[in-house]
Amino acid sequence: MAAHRVANEDEEPWVLLQACPEAMGAQVLAGRLQADGIPARVSTFSPIPGLEQNAEVYVPRGWLARARKCLDEQLPSEEELADLAAHTPPPDDGAP
Repeated sequence: MAAHRVANEDEEPWVLLQACPEAMGAQVLAGRLQADGIPARVSTFSPIPGLEQNAEVYVPRGWLARARKCLDEQLPSEEELADLAAHTPPPDDGAP
């Protein structure tokens, strides 16, 4: 596997990867990227602190393609979705 360079904020600009409707989703996304070694940060917007609703995930420009690939690999394919939709879930036996 190829070695990845360390992002330096002074060397390259951070660019928008994805906008999220809630801050928690953006934090999860950034954490997933960071777990894969991709630098990521979250920017939230709120007129009242603590009530963030919209957020954006940023990565250094040089990492954008890898970050997009990482996101694409997480999404189920159309075949997987169709297969899941075709199966009937098991009956609920009332167990927790």
